[in-house]
Amino acid sequence: MAPVPTDNDFLDDALKNKTILPSWRSIFTRLTSPNTPSTSTVSQVTTFLSSKSSIHALQNCYNPLPAPSAASKQEFEKRMAPINFTAADQPGGDGTTVAALPAIAELKTAALDFSKALNIDEVSALRIVVLEHHARPVKSLLAAEGGSGGDDTGAGNFGLSMLESMFRPSPVDDRKEKEQKIFFDRVEVYLAERRYVVKVATALLRATLVEDPVWSEAGQQFIFLEIIHLLQLVFLLLYSPPPSQPVSPQLATAWFELAREAKFFSKQGRSRVLFPVEDEIKRFYTYTGGLASIVSVALLQLPSTVDFIIAEFSNALSPESSATPPATGPATPTPSMSYIKDQKAIVTITNCLQQCAGNIELSSLAVMGWISLLGTIHMLVRESPHWDDRAEMTARWPPIIELYNSLLPDLFPTTVEVGLKQLSQRSMEQMVRAVVLLLDPATAGSSDTTFCLWWEEDGLRMKNVIADLMRQTVGLFEFNSWHIIAMHLAHEVEYSKLPAFNKFLEQESRLANQQSGHTWIGNPAEKFWKDGDAMRLLERAKNRFPHEPLPFLRLIRSLTTYTAPVVEYLTHLSTCTQVLPPHFGGLEDEETEDEEAPRRAILTTEIALFPPRQSGMFEFEADGHSGKAGGIFIPPGTRGEYLADGTRPVVAWQYEYNALALLGRILECAASGDTTPGIKLINKDVVTEIVSLLTGLVASSRETRAADAREPGHYDPPQVLQEASELMNRTRDVVSVTFDLLDSALNSFTTEDSFFVIGLEFVTSLVHVAPGRVWPYLARSVLLERNGRGGAFSGYISSVEVTQGNYEFTLACLALYEKLVEEAVRGSAAHRGSSKSLILASKTAPPGPSGFGVSDLVQRDILVGFTRIIVDILESFRAFKYNKDIAQKLQIGTKIASVFARTLCYVYGVDESSDPNHKITRVLVPSAEYLVSVFLSTSTSDLPVEPILGTIADGVRTPESSLYLQTLRLWKEQVIEVVRFADMLVRVRLYLGHAPSYLERQLYAVAASITKLYGADDLYRRHPLELLESLVKSSGTFPEEPPSLLGHLGSDCANHFVTLLSRLDKPYQDEAIETRIWNFVSAVLSNKQQGMSILLLKGEALRKGKTASAERKKSMLAISYDALDEIDRLPVEKTLAILEMVATALNFWSLAMDDVAKHPKLLPGLTKHVEHLTIEFLPADTKEIVTEKACKIEVAAYISKILALYLHSRPPSERDQNFFAKLLPKLNFYFEKAVKIGGYRPNLHLHLQRKFKEKWPGLNLIQLNKTKLRRTTYGPDAVYDIELGDKVLGFDLGWAGRPDGYRNEFEQANLNLSLVQTQVDLLRSWELLAVELCDFVQGSQELRVSLVKVVETCLLENVEKGLPPTIFTQILSQRAELAFVIVRKMHQALPDEDLFNHVFTVALKAINQSPIEFRHALATADMAYYRSLLRIIYVSLTIAAKKKHTLEFGQLVIDLLDIVVAKGFKDLVQGVHQYPERANPQDIALINAILQAALRIQDLHEIHHGLANHLHENQTIRAATTLFSWAEQLGGEGGDPVYGELAVLFLLELSSVPLIAEQLALENILELLESTTLAARIIQNGVTPLSESRLHAIWSRGMLPLALNLFVNIGVRYGREIIGFLRYFKTQIKFAIESWRKPTVLVLSAINESVTIAMIVAIITKMGGKAELATLGFNFQVIVDGVDYLLTHKNYLKSLVAPMNEEEEMMLAKGDEEGGLVDVVVKQLETLQGLLQEGAEE
Repeated sequence: MAPVPTDNDFLDDALKNKTILPSWRSIFTRLTSPNTPSTSTVSQVTTFLSSKSSIHALQNCYNPLPAPSAASKQEFEKRMAPINFTAADQPGGDGTTVAALPAIAELKTAALDFSKALNIDEVSALRIVVLEHHARPVKSLLAAEGGSGGDDTGAGNFGLSMLESMFRPSPVDDRKEKEQKIFFDRVEVYLAERRYVVKVATALLRATLVEDPVWSEAGQQFIFLEIIHLLQLVFLLLYSPPPSQPVSPQLATAWFELAREAKFFSKQGRSRVLFPVEDEIKRFYTYTGGLASIVSVALLQLPSTVDFIIAEFSNALSPESSATPPATGPATPTPSMSYIKDQKAIVTITNCLQQCAGNIELSSLAVMGWISLLGTIHMLVRESPHWDDRAEMTARWPPIIELYNSLLPDLFPTTVEVGLKQLSQRSMEQMVRAVVLLLDPATAGSSDTTFCLWWEEDGLRMKNVIADLMRQTVGLFEFNSWHIIAMHLAHEVEYSKLPAFNKFLEQESRLANQQSGHTWIGNPAEKFWKDGDAMRLLERAKNRFPHEPLPFLRLIRSLTTYTAPVVEYLTHLSTCTQVLPPHFGGLEDEETEDEEAPRRAILTTEIALFPPRQSGMFEFEADGHSGKAGGIFIPPGTRGEYLADGTRPVVAWQYEYNALALLGRILECAASGDTTPGIKLINKDVVTEIVSLLTGLVASSRETRAADAREPGHYDPPQVLQEASELMNRTRDVVSVTFDLLDSALNSFTTEDSFFVIGLEFVTSLVHVAPGRVWPYLARSVLLERNGRGGAFSGYISSVEVTQGNYEFTLACLALYEKLVEEAVRGSAAHRGSSKSLILASKTAPPGPSGFGVSDLVQRDILVGFTRIIVDILESFRAFKYNKDIAQKLQIGTKIASVFARTLCYVYGVDESSDPNHKITRVLVPSAEYLVSVFLSTSTSDLPVEPILGTIADGVRTPESSLYLQTLRLWKEQVIEVVRFADMLVRVRLYLGHAPSYLERQLYAVAASITKLYGADDLYRRHPLELLESLVKSSGTFPEEPPSLLGHLGSDCANHFVTLLSRLDKPYQDEAIETRIWNFVSAVLSNKQQGMSILLLKGEALRKGKTASAERKKSMLAISYDALDEIDRLPVEKTLAILEMVATALNFWSLAMDDVAKHPKLLPGLTKHVEHLTIEFLPADTKEIVTEKACKIEVAAYISKILALYLHSRPPSERDQNFFAKLLPKLNFYFEKAVKIGGYRPNLHLHLQRKFKEKWPGLNLIQLNKTKLRRTTYGPDAVYDIELGDKVLGFDLGWAGRPDGYRNEFEQANLNLSLVQTQVDLLRSWELLAVELCDFVQGSQELRVSLVKVVETCLLENVEKGLPPTIFTQILSQRAELAFVIVRKMHQALPDEDLFNHVFTVALKAINQSPIEFRHALATADMAYYRSLLRIIYVSLTIAAKKKHTLEFGQLVIDLLDIVVAKGFKDLVQGVHQYPERANPQDIALINAILQAALRIQDLHEIHHGLANHLHENQTIRAATTLFSWAEQLGGEGGDPVYGELAVLFLLELSSVPLIAEQLALENILELLESTTLAARIIQNGVTPLSESRLHAIWSRGMLPLALNLFVNIGVRYGREIIGFLRYFKTQIKFAIESWRKPTVLVLSAINESVTIAMIVAIITKMGGKAELATLGFNFQVIVDGVDYLLTHKNYLKSLVAPMNEEEEMMLAKGDEEGGLVDVVVKQLETLQGLLQEGAEE
């Protein structure tokens, strides 16, 4: 036997522990996933499928694992040779790999043993052994016990394999039993691999049929493979065979022989199965019979075979054929020959079907199809003329006719006609029942359905085959109700399945273009319409209408997907049938010569087909015929045909009328309860059929499809509604009548009735196309309870559906609610402005406040009413019984979770700044608030929480099955949607800032189940990670210590979970999943999850679990480092997530991490990436390129942050100068680009805002702005919600109706804002790095120059770019802040170097060039940007004060003092008064500091004169005194007079200038200060630093020094004012003196107070004012004695010294050293002692 060829099948990489080996099940999951796969996933899957071993398995999928052979053994030995493995590669080599396998010898032995046990080749056995090893972490996770939360969902359920659980349910302990367990696990993997090879082949073929843009390329090579042994795959191959390859005789013969031998169509032998006691296996065996019946019909290829036969007969009898056909024997079968020309195939098929006819119902499908085909051939043979050869005078036929003429009689023991009739009699009734059973088991009355088309993935394709069979065999059936029902079901599309059907038709349309002739492909309704035999059936039903309405209504209802022709047909119906009234004599018989012809009649008088409406006294019709209003009358002269004789004959009239109008009148009479004699059509079944017909026609109409798709333009009402309303009262139409019928029924329900569902579907079909009719109806309907009436929704569920176990009404209500929510959003822009487009788009809606015929308030009430009931359903639906279909339970959970999550996203996901009542989604606000109140409550009620927790548990128990995939899909969809809903709830709670909810605590309790979801199925992986990420982030805001994720998981579960996370998404590398993994890790690291963080960072938990491995696993941190080694080849989204995780780890866990430098490639790789990074913004960039550039900038931002954190984590003593030397040249990108914001398009945003406001005056751009609830993205949907814009504005051609519409502009704005946002992030990260680089400036002149240039660039960019403050206020402030931080750090490092001379000029220029904005910022206390500029100026002035300057520089300083001090101080005081909540006292302190620094500049006395003039011009001194007097009122709730201290300090600085001191004296500054309440409070009881620190500071640091300065600068002329000042504060001065008698504490500020007083007293004494001092009564001897005592008792003095602020605490820590607090106190005391002694001597 030839060896199985191998290529790149990932096995070699898996053996080297480089990847995870993909299983066929995981390949199938990726192929069929509803999510769009990433490029990496497509590449990996395609690589695997393209390998030789995979191709071999798919080509031989009926036996993908061959038996061992010498060649396979050789290949195995070659793969397992030790030479192929390095020491690091070998399995079990280093123990730190993600998926460590056992040693090579152990793997080899296990593979050989398994190969021998199952008789499969060694390489395949090796693959299964590796797959089993790789599956162990998943099984371990699912079987792990939860932690402290008590969550053990799945524990104990997944420890045993399926096979082992069947044979060995007892626990295993010893070694032998463990080996057996491993063996059973491997057998289970083996069986799964066999099944999923077939499923992958089927999925690939299906992808090729629908031209899947992702996977079709990988499946092209398998289109023509004959995989006839596998039923689903065979069906797909037969559904659309290649045109040149008809079903061959060999294939047909082999299939029907197999069907006979396997007894697919026989009841005999069905119990002889492998496990007869297992009902599931019996059901599976029966399932194959149902599928085999469909395959048998498909194999007959009825459409193409009939075409082929007709063509063959036509060609044989055409004049172009040879004059004398050659006499040949039976044709030899060839691969391209059709089976229908092969004698053996025909005989085999006939014999097989004759044997199975009548055995089981499903066998009748193939039997009746074969009868139809043979009947067609027999008819063609009979109708073929003789071939008359005049030369030989013998009768002969062409070969095809000769073949059938000789073959057909031998097929049956009697004649062909009798044989076919007998065969059809045995199968006819069975076929009808089989079709009903396949399509609607409930109608068939089957309680044990074993096969249904809707369970199949290709159910719609199979239904097309059944529909074609019904059309092909229509001539074999009599006209009866069961046949009509079967025909109806074969062509009908239920309203709930219409979206899926439309999507299917789109796929089929692409496939139909590749086919020619008659096929199954396409809309079965359209094919019915174009089929002559089928239309004859419809004509027969029409000829009985309206006398027998149901057959016609059912048939025509099944054709509603072919809307336009059906509406046209119904509006011009050509016949009508009625029972004549008793003793009617208004007709006469029509004479005819043919005695066998049916009896005909001619109408002589007018007769009513449908009676007119009874008009009221004041009713008049527009046409003036009030007596005939609403009636349909057949005029005289109309011909008719008798269908039945008797006293009341039945006549079919040849009269054209509008049948839709008749149907509308029937509904009108039913709604009004009209009992007019002669109306026989009004009954529940007829009304139900009519409403269902109208629903189908409305839903499939062009207008509704356009409205549903939100196509631009005006939506007219569907034509069918107008036609059906033609004969109704002027005040009514078919919509209002149907609504009345539904409301009437809802008022009196007692039992289950299909009309409730159909009526709701009619309402739902109108939601988008006619919302102005639906909202008013719901406002008055009894469906919801409003204002004390109604409540049919909840009443019907509780009294009917819960008892019956059928929830179609609930699902219909949910579908209506879902559409209402969407329509509430879609219509939210209606009538919010006077835009012409808005008016046109809402033209069909009746006038109303919001374009819906009702007000916003009513809409809110309707939606809240639905929401309340549906919340109740969600709380209890899991406990309902489901008798009809368990899928209903899954659909209920899915729909509710989906619509609730969307509601929350619509309300809280956009428009962050607006009031809820002004949001664009305002009508949904009450519903969202109700959801928040229920699900995010702190109440410990389990009702709202249980459905979420229960569904999560269901997800853990997701069954593994390759059958019933449609139900399994619903199962998974429910789990995914509920998890998404839970994730949305958690994020909404965090966004709203509410208290932690009970739901979050319960989610923590089931955290183990959430993590198990990650391993339960590949489709789940992304969603539990998102939920856990949100949960961890939300718990970070808990007021108390957040719950421990590790504690709730337990060590075992956490270890297994992290093991799976460490695999990432290998081998598929799906970017979305891997990004979510890294985001989850980042969330854990940054939100107080210490235990889980250590496990992720170290690869091992602090506490080992029961099943923890002794070996150390590779940590997520190490995996991220390895990934970043190839940063240039990583997808940019994944790169961002990894970099964020590394930065987060460094930020929060640097002490717990290993040194980053130990990973030799990480930092060099990151810096190299940045070194070669170039970003240029070009106008021609596409959306993809702009998005990529934005992401690259964000990558650079994270790298900058990582470098900053790395440098910060290194102590100064350990900082590597060599690393810095290598790093600096690689940072040019940051030095040149980091502070610049490039690519911004101001005109785009300005024009967009202006034009948007003009276009839709009622809307604003901010209403489409995403909130923090949404996850950050970059690209065309980054900031403005484009999807919401499509819903809200999609009706307008200006939005997306043209390439340059508003949608494109919004995308361009999003792209531009993405660039801006990433550059802002880069600026912030660069600030961190620049600050760290400042620590290296002492040793690098290059760095000094570069950083100074960065400062200048920051300031120049702010000045020269002129960016709009409304958008870039934050950017301006950020750049200014960065400039200041660099200036400050460099000044601290190099205090004696003047590096910022030019910086001062640029900063001053920034203020000078925007004086209006600067003064406005001062006056409004909005100083974020200018505060940094003033700080830079202060530092620059501080440095400048140390050297001499030119007059030009002095002039700059004068200009600065004018703007900042004279005008600025006054404006700041004004801002404090007007905006006290925004005012910052530090701003005034900063101005004081700038004033102080400017006054310290040497030899520039011109500054004093300029300052004095500017102060006088701006009345700045008056502003300072005003601020001082209002300080208490401006101090906030505590009344802290901080502004009083700042004002007096400002005056103090001014008083140091003699010229200004004179000005202050003229202003009577001391008297003004004395007259304030602050001065009164000071003298009231006396203040100390310990009792009133602020007041004491005002006194000791402000008022006293101010008086001293004034006295010194003015001299004796100011002596009287000084004496008055001392007299006013005599109480405080005496209080200060007395505090020296027995001091308990020594505070520096109190000593300074005494020193200042002593200085004033000393000056007064020197100037001869000793007498005046004596009158004040100050006893300074108390101070002298106290100071002397303290200076002579230094230890006692030291014990009394106490600090009052952080600076003094640092001084105190120096002890007795020079500059310490004690040293300063001693010196001040000595100064005080000297002043007092000097005064005493004088």
